[in-house]
Amino acid sequence: MKFKFLGTAAAEGIPALFCECAVCKEARAKGGRHIRTRSQAMIDDDFLIDFNPDTYMHFLRYGIDAVKIRHCLITHNHSDHFYPEDLVMRLPDYANFEHESTLTVYGSDVVGKAMSRALYEDRAFHRLDFKKLKAYETSAVGDYAVTPLTAIHGPHTGPFIYLIEKDGKSILYAHDTHFLDESVWKFFKEHPRHLDLISLDCTSANVPEMTYIGHMNLNDNIKVKERLCALGCADDKSIFVCNHFSHNGDDVSYDAFRVLAEKQGFLTSYDGMEIQL
Repeated sequence: MKFKFLGTAAAEGIPALFCECAVCKEARAKGGRHIRTRSQAMIDDDFLIDFNPDTYMHFLRYGIDAVKIRHCLITHNHSDHFYPEDLVMRLPDYANFEHESTLTVYGSDVVGKAMSRALYEDRAFHRLDFKKLKAYETSAVGDYAVTPLTAIHGPHTGPFIYLIEKDGKSILYAHDTHFLDESVWKFFKEHPRHLDLISLDCTSANVPEMTYIGHMNLNDNIKVKERLCALGCADDKSIFVCNHFSHNGDDVSYDAFRVLAEKQGFLTSYDGMEIQL
């Protein structure tokens, strides 16, 4: 599998639109990997994770053929991760196809309701479909096996983190969530497997005390890594990535944070980063 980080920021992006903090000023001055758009990822060429307001820009920036995408997995119904209004642009009134195809969106019941509202509720989902997922029930998503796991992040948003498996490779994509729920640890204890890539929410980065339950910092990421390794689900061959950064994370510029993360055995994500599994 080829995994690509299209965007790697929290809701505000870095630099944040109206912000004059030191992190945002540095990002504007340096550009490059210091610029972070809102979090989104792609696996191979047909599997998208989240559909946020930056999707259009991501497709242009990375030369992605949107028509080829067949599957879109949604983590939760916050607008920086799911902006279903842009799905309207796939309907016949807005797009002309050479060959008809369907994009299937997957997520919780909350996500499905948000999608229905955006598509005018009783209007047929032309070229679009929705499949409801349930926690801890594995579903076939094209050639992938996808298992939604409990996320600790605003229950009203229908949040999931995801285990994604294909061709003997496994990815844990854990955004947005606080330190993993005990039901997640129970799942991995009862259903052990080797995780090849673990992408962890690091919104609060260097902030030592969490004030918002729904995200993690670097210390939380380290604890998740230690516990996964203790369970035998990860080892020195596993790739751990800190991802989903906020400018409020305290000295979270790419250059500074990369040094801290490397010391703990983590890669620091950046927009456009690719990992081949």
